[in-house]
Parts: sequence; C-alpha cells; structure tokens
Amino acid sequence: MPVPPDIAQQIACDLSPSEPTRDSFDEARIDRFGFGRNWLDYHSSITAARVAAARADIEQWLGKTSLRGMRVLDIGSGSGVHSACLHAMGATELVSFDYDADSVHATSVLHERAGSPDSWTVKQGSVLDRGFLNALGQFDLVYSWGVLHHTGQLWKAIDNAASCVRTAGSLFISIYAKGPTFAADLSLKRRYHAASLSGKRRMEFEWIAEHYRARVEAGMLPEGWWTEGRERGMDAYYDLVDWLGGLPFEVATLDELIGALRRCGIATQRARESNGGCHILVGSRLSDAPLPATTPSDATAIVRYDWPQGAPVVWVGALDVSHAPDKVVALAHRLPQLQFVMLAAGFAALNADTRRSLASLAPNLRVVDHPAAKSDVLQLLLAAGAVVHTADAGPSSEWIAMVARTGVPLVSLYDDAARTLEQQRCGVVANGSIDDAVTSLDALRRDPLQYSRYSLAAAHHR
Repeated sequence: MPVPPDIAQQIACDLSPSEPTRDSFDEARIDRFGFGRNWLDYHSSITAARVAAARADIEQWLGKTSLRGMRVLDIGSGSGVHSACLHAMGATELVSFDYDADSVHATSVLHERAGSPDSWTVKQGSVLDRGFLNALGQFDLVYSWGVLHHTGQLWKAIDNAASCVRTAGSLFISIYAKGPTFAADLSLKRRYHAASLSGKRRMEFEWIAEHYRARVEAGMLPEGWWTEGRERGMDAYYDLVDWLGGLPFEVATLDELIGALRRCGIATQRARESNGGCHILVGSRLSDAPLPATTPSDATAIVRYDWPQGAPVVWVGALDVSHAPDKVVALAHRLPQLQFVMLAAGFAALNADTRRSLASLAPNLRVVDHPAAKSDVLQLLLAAGAVVHTADAGPSSEWIAMVARTGVPLVSLYDDAARTLEQQRCGVVANGSIDDAVTSLDALRRDPLQYSRYSLAAAHHR
C-alpha cells in the first residue's frame, strides 16, 4: 500500500541531515502550494522602491554591488524580483528556474520588462533533478531564497544546489528555522490547504488580527506589520499567504545547515540565525570534498539582522572603585539616542552612595551587577543591540566567543582583541578610540549588517 502524500511529507520533514532521502520520492504527487499564483498576484504590488530594497539587501549580504564577470543561478525564482536584481547587478550570465509554471511565467514577465536580454535565461525545472542541473553547468553564485525547504527533500535539494557552485564560487540560501512550533505550523498549513476560498480568507484575517494584538501588547504600532519584509522588497500580505500555504514544509537548525554545507565542500562565511523565520547563510566552495567538521563560531560571522526595538548597548567590564568607567560614560554621553547597560562585576558590593553616583553618570546609562551565571549573561547579550568590550572584561577570547554565538555585533576598545575578532568574525576593533567606537555604534544602529562587512574585510586581510 503506498504511503499517503501527507505521511510521506511528514517522514521527509523528520529526516535528519545524515539520513538519505528515499529515491522513490515523487514530487509530482505531493501536496504542493501554488506559489506561482501568489507571486503573479504580487506583481501588482511591485514598485521600483521595492526592487531597490531587494537589491540593497542582496548587496549587503554578498558584500558587493556588482556581479560583472559572474555566472549566476537563481533556484526557485518565484516572483522574479530577485532575479531582476541579480540581472541589474550586472551578472554576465543569469539563469533563473522554478518548478512552478506560474512562477516561471512571473519571472518571464520581469525578464520581458528588462528587455528580454540574452544574458538572462528563464527556465522551468526542478532542483531535485540532478540531470537538469548538470546540464546547466557550474556557477560563480548560486542563489536560492526560501525555496529548498519547500521541495519535500530539503537535504537532497541543498546537496544539488551546492553541486552547482564552482570552486571559489558562492552559495546564498535561506531555510526555515527548526523550533518547537513545527508540528503546529505544519497543521496550520494543512488546514489552510483544505479550506475553501472563504475559509482561507478567514484564516488570513484571523492571523492578521492576532498579530495586531501581539504588537499592541508589545507596545508596537499594530499597522507596522504591513511594512515587514519590505527590506527585501516583499509585501507582508503575500508573504503571509506564502507562509500559510507553504507546503511541502521542512525546517533545520543553523548547525545542521552549516554541517550539510561543509559535507558539500562549502564553508559558511556569514549567517543569520533565526528563532522563528529563516536562517540565512552565505558560503564559499573551498573544495569538492567534505570539509572537516567545525563549530559555527570558528568560521562563521553570525549576523544580527536588525537592531531590536529598545535594545541597549551592553558594556562588559570589571568595575574598580578607583577606576571610573570613563569610556562607557563617554560613549553614553556621545550617543544619547541609545540606551546603555554597564555590566560590572562588584557593583552590588559597593556602598549605596557609590552605586547612586555611578548610576547617575549618564541619563541613558544603567549599571547592573555582573550576573553570576554565564547563562544569565547570555540572555542579556541576546537582548542587546550591540556589545562594547574593554580590556578589563576578563579573558577576551571567552567573551568574544560568547558574543559571536549570539550574532550581536561587538565593538572592542581593546587592541589585543583584534586577532580574536578576526577569528570569530563578529565585530570591529575601535583601537581604544572613543571617536571610532561612536562611529561604529552609530553605523551599526542604522545598518546592522555593517559589522559583518567589517568582519568580512578583516578576514580577507589574513
């Protein structure tokens, strides 16, 4: 008796990275969402500003504004917006393909708007079809945004996508994050698929209403939801339909993804770890053979994608009564628009007058005692917008490694931390200069990816 499609899909979702997916998998028979129809509807919302935002985001992650001289592959081109950006960035040859015929049509519309250039080809095909991919050849950049987790065979799709990357080429992917809500999310998607058209509209309305309530409870403007995703040129409503309908649906941890890429000979250079959305990874092919196993923080710049609303700058250092925390106070005075938390060992042991005096050094500076447990420190760092590190913070390598794993950008005022920062790829050294630290923190607040560009540049100078 054949396995029902929904059960086959559940089995595929539960496979670990080391488990091969069955060769008998038939992608034509699985329950699949009509992504292309959604993207064709989205075309009416595409504006020049949205395309520009999508291009800016791609440029930030790649660390370059031009793809001239490069052969580029867009796997699962969807609406075609990102393919249009890759073409506009000057790709010498661009190949876009999608499994969904409507997505191929959507991408073809933008190809025609670009003047039907010979340098850009739009095809229909599957990332699970190794023969199709082999016929396309090798590429300098393989791009696949939010696609591979919708194939029903995530790990095979990743292997196949990686096989298209030539030596010294790059792979840029985003994959749904694994978390405790997977079963509920999968159930939600199945109910959406089974619902009538009016039932689907009701589920969309209920989801938006619930999101509005959650934003109000968090002290945020509810209507701000409609601007979410615009940094990639997307639209909140069409993203919602994509999320509710997105079957097949698979998830992974960042460590699993980094390990899978290493088995393909690709080292992850930059990544954003997500708690509820998509992990983002940019890697480079160093070898055709599997790379030695390593921890993510050894080789990866974990990227904090945004500066959380209300998040403070956390200063890490030891408090000595004879040594006034002049550096962090100077930073707080120079950046009144930011909130600072000074994490200081021994603060609680000081007398009340001294504590009051230190706590009033700057109106936007709060001093707290050094938490006893590392887990407490980690929770504080996860809530931070940035971390400032000084020479008296204890073992620099230990602190910097902890910060690197959170993805929070770090600015160090300690010259000797430069080597560790380059190894961890998590920040920039201000060389003891308050002016440099002010410039770095202000840039990070406006553009959180800035620190990753610093790190990437540092890595290139090794």
